Amino acid sequence: MKKLILVLLLSAFALKSNTNPIVIADTIRIDGKLALWLMGGGHYENGWNYGNLLGEKIMYMFDNYVINSAFGGAANYSFARQLFDQHFIVDEKYNEISQGMIEGIAASGISLYCSALNDNLTYKDVLIANSIPDFSSFSEQWQNIGPGCSNLSSWGTATLNDPLLAGETVISRNLDWVNNATLINNPLIIIWGPGAPDEQSWISFGFIGLIGALSGFNESGIVTFQNMGNYSSTPVGTGFYPVNLAQRNGLEMQDYNGDGVCSPRDVSDAVRAQSVSGTFIVHSAGPAFCDPPAEILEIHNSYGDTIRTTVQNPEFFGDNLVATNHFRILKPPAYCSRYSRISDSLEISNQVGEHRNWSILTTAGVSTNLQTIQYLPAQHILRFSFAKIGSPAYLIEPTEVWTDSLFTMVGVKENSIDQNLIYVSPNPCKEETNISISLHYENDAKCYITTLDGRKMSDCELIKTHETNPSCNWKTQGGRPGIYLVVVEFSNKQSGITNIYSKKIIVIR
Repeated sequence: MKKLILVLLLSAFALKSNTNPIVIADTIRIDGKLALWLMGGGHYENGWNYGNLLGEKIMYMFDNYVINSAFGGAANYSFARQLFDQHFIVDEKYNEISQGMIEGIAASGISLYCSALNDNLTYKDVLIANSIPDFSSFSEQWQNIGPGCSNLSSWGTATLNDPLLAGETVISRNLDWVNNATLINNPLIIIWGPGAPDEQSWISFGFIGLIGALSGFNESGIVTFQNMGNYSSTPVGTGFYPVNLAQRNGLEMQDYNGDGVCSPRDVSDAVRAQSVSGTFIVHSAGPAFCDPPAEILEIHNSYGDTIRTTVQNPEFFGDNLVATNHFRILKPPAYCSRYSRISDSLEISNQVGEHRNWSILTTAGVSTNLQTIQYLPAQHILRFSFAKIGSPAYLIEPTEVWTDSLFTMVGVKENSIDQNLIYVSPNPCKEETNISISLHYENDAKCYITTLDGRKMSDCELIKTHETNPSCNWKTQGGRPGIYLVVVEFSNKQSGITNIYSKKIIVIR
């Protein structure tokens, strides 16, 4: 499997001015895939930075997917605007995020005019784009606009014999939607920092413009995936809450239901606390100490909701839970070829290690599979593949990321005047790299390596081949793939001032 490769695109406006600034907003590339950090300030600020950094891409998504593809044109979208005003509600924080996105787009110099709509976008359009699955029951022509999907979670006796898992949880996800070039070419990973004191960091997998938890996991190791359900019926009433935003509430809150622990039940409770307009299956999981480690919420606008656990499983499933797009408890189960293929694999053996969990899910792969994701919460390991034109995600070799390196990303102030003070080659590196320092004049310098959260890894003995240009060699010593900092401290003999400079080193395997 491919390991972590991160290419940083630092945005100077988004950095605080202290010695070791925290990145408030930044874009990175994870093995070539676009990711966005939104790491502080509040909900509006996160939204503003989202829009300011990705405004052009957001507008492109509205013109080329949301209006014409998802809703079927300007006339239908105008109807969706009316439906949203009449039938939907959201928490104020989502109004703040959406308003921030719109104002951030405008501040970047990008016009809010949407040619597909012949109108300017407002914050409500951001909310409508994040409610696409929730419109599926309002019209027959929208019944297939939500994602398909298949998921498999394994833990306990199912993973006990796997040397890496040893009883811990692993969950994989096939996000199936439509073979739309705009969707395929615009996936987005977002690392969300807390927007309020009672929130925690979380990561979403989706597409540019989305703010909900279609697929996501938090710093506590809780993961949630949304699938569409079956038995569609026209919603009656008002006060409907977008399902992906409800999932986000369960992930983002430190303890949504106040039971003293962050667990999969927080997500289930967050979703069923709201009225939904459609038919949904929400698969949530967490570390093996959770009770239960995984559960599936089946919820419907007319039939209510129920939670499915291993209690309702066929006995041969063991500690494995499977979700596709069909209710199995709330309504009588309908035949699903993907569910059957996964079930057949588990009937052969319900012993599921990290690799078999992934491979079993590939048996349910379809041509419209846009993202395949695997998460190991106790091991802090994330694997994912994104589709390419002509190649579904499940057939593409996954990238592996150590999630701690995403949650602890810290920005480094890089003054353009001194951007060439530290030179690292090769970078990215594997086993070792050379660090050269250009001090311009004679100084006393020392050099060391830290993790992104400031933990010191090792000192580097500077070889002073020239007083103003010392160098050293750093051996990565088998550390995890990820991002580290080379820190150089030097005392200016002329002024007596001590300066500290840092540069990121990328380690790959």
